[in-house]
Parts: sequence; C-alpha cells; structure tokens
Amino acid sequence: MDAYVARQAIFDTNKQVIAYELLFRSSNINEFTPTEGLNPTLDVIKNSFLVIGFDKVTEGKRAFINFDESLLKSGIIETLRKDCIVVEILETINPDDTIIGCFKNLKEKGYIIALDDFEYDNRFDRVMEYVDIIKVDFNLTRGKERRKIIDKIRNKNIKLLAEKVETIEDYVEALDYGYSYFQGYFFYKPVIIPGNDICVHKFTYVKLIKELSKEIVDIENVEDLIKSDVALSYKLLKITNSAHYSFNKKITSIRDAIMIVGTRELKRWVFVMELKFINKSSVEELVKTSLLRGYLGELIVKEIDFGIDSFDIFLTGLFSLMDALTKQPMYKILDELPVSEDIKEALAGKQNMLGELLNLIINYERGIWEEVNILVEKMGLDREFITNCYLRAIDNLKILNIV
Repeated sequence: MDAYVARQAIFDTNKQVIAYELLFRSSNINEFTPTEGLNPTLDVIKNSFLVIGFDKVTEGKRAFINFDESLLKSGIIETLRKDCIVVEILETINPDDTIIGCFKNLKEKGYIIALDDFEYDNRFDRVMEYVDIIKVDFNLTRGKERRKIIDKIRNKNIKLLAEKVETIEDYVEALDYGYSYFQGYFFYKPVIIPGNDICVHKFTYVKLIKELSKEIVDIENVEDLIKSDVALSYKLLKITNSAHYSFNKKITSIRDAIMIVGTRELKRWVFVMELKFINKSSVEELVKTSLLRGYLGELIVKEIDFGIDSFDIFLTGLFSLMDALTKQPMYKILDELPVSEDIKEALAGKQNMLGELLNLIINYERGIWEEVNILVEKMGLDREFITNCYLRAIDNLKILNIV
C-alpha cells in the first residue's frame, strides 16, 4: 500500500531552511483530504518515522508536527525524540489545568513547543511561559494586527513564525515587525514524499508478536518495539485509560500499560490492530467478520472443553479471511503468520479440531443450517448455544471502539 506525507520548508531571516512542517496527504494529490476514521497526525508520524524514513523526509532538519488536545493529553509525544520535532499545538486546545500540566511536562523534558494559527486571547496567557514559537497565519491577520500580536506577548523569548506568507509584501512586513521564521508559498510549496507502508507490518508488528509468543517475554524489548510505532503506542495508552479498565489514575507510561494489560491480552490487541492496519480503505466489513469469527470461536471453547486453547481458536477465526484481506493465496500468507502449526493447518483447510470449529462458525455465519446441524450434533452442542455465543460475540465487538 502506498503511503504519503508532504513537507513544507520553514526559513529563517537568512532564507535558510531550519525545519519542515509535515502535512497529511492521503494520495499523491497535493492537498489535505480528510479520511474518515484516520487521525491525520498519527498517519503523518507513522509514514514519516516508520515507512518512508524520518531522515529522508526531513534531511536532518526538525519536523513541525501538529498535535490536537487529545494527542497532547495521551502522552504520545514522548515516544518521539525531542531533538527531532517541534510540538505544534493546534489553536483548538482549551488551556485548562490538565493542558497546562502537559505543556509544563513537555517543557521540562526539553521539547520545543509551538502554537499554531495564533490569534491573541488572554486565556492563552497561562501557557506562554512554556511556549517557544508562535505561528501567525498571515491569511487570517492583516496589517497592524500582525504587529499587535508581538506587543501583547509578555514572554519576549518567544519567536514569531509567519505562515502562509504568499507575497514579497508579506515577507517584508514580517521582517520589519521582527518575525524570526517564515513559511508559505512565497518560499516553498508543500512537496509530497511517497513511500510504501509494508515496512510496518514486516518489521514492527511481526517482531512484537514473535516476542509476545515466547515462553519468557522480555518486557523491555516489548516496550521498545511498541515505542517504535507511534500509532501502536497511542492505541495502547488509549486502551489502558479507557472505561474498559476503569483506573482512577491516568496511565502515561508504556511500561505501566504493558503490565496492566498483560502480555496475553496485549498479544490479542496487537493481532487485532495488525488486521485493521492491513487495508483501512475497503475491507472494514471483512475485518469485522474476522473479529466476529474469532470471538465466536473463543466463546464456544470457553464454555465447552474441546482440548484446545481459546486463544488459538480466536486467532484461527481472526486470520480466516487473510487471503481476502491481503489479496494473496492463503498458502503464501501462512509462511509468515507467527502462529502455531495447528492454527496454520486449520487455515489451510485441514480438519483438526480448530478446523472443524472454524467450519461450524463459517456455516453458521452463512446460514447453511443443514451443515450447522450436522456439525453441532457431531460436537455435542445445540443451535441455541451457538446462537447465544454469536450474540455475545457481537457485543464483544463494541469494545473495539477504544482501539
């Protein structure tokens, strides 16, 4: 799958590039197009750091990256190196005590903080001691308003960045007013940097799953692998801070989150997120069906002892549509799946216990009742039991809203 990120250069008063702002792009069309269910910032970070390569995108310069209020509170910023980025906070934040605490924490840890699209409002006075750069949109502010912002800012250590500078007149005016940095079409239009996001699946998720599959799991290694994938770090923190776990104290440490979730449950979430990651655009229903199969099998096995692990049937159901999801033959996929041989045999169509349960699940899903009745009788089950498990499996899907 192709991946994209755009960059726009930021210049100093000597017209030297000192940084790039990284911008979300969903295709090779050079414009922002919102994508439902996708956080633009997380996509920018994933594509820049994990797919294309940060050095290739920024050529050794810092990257200005936008963070909204939810990402600021999530603690995800701390998974990125402070010497690589400028934390660009969107103007939509509400600077309450929690936000002030986030600013203070980032500042103490050495991050550079910028405020985006700034228009003076005294409610921002409380954060000014932590801010390094203020970005002023020259399309939104005109004439003396561009100067008044400087006069109203009490912290004289703050640098001003003029963005959306589109004419020589804008540039000269910004220079005269004392702006330090400049960004806009007058200098440089955004340029798209393409890549291919197969790298994440190959080098992060698979390594993590293999580590979690060991008899003795190296928690430090798991922590490092999760931190190397910003999207995964964010999702893990979001999960542990959700109503599902109901902790009074906010969890901000990846290590704490791992210990709270546990390695077995973490492995389940990683498999689920890997599946959802494969192709977001066109296979949502296939992903839901895969998850439903996994949950249904797990619920059956938890109630009836078939001599197999409930997690194994969960994974069998979860990966039963991998050929359709990846558009590859199942035999090719099985070589790379880090699962047991029993699961691989079931997915290949062999009738071991996992395979027979998967066959029952698929027939039930498709309403092939004659086959369902035969299998139910063979396994000593009844249709009502399967129906109840199916309804509970549907309920279990609701928890995925926190991913």
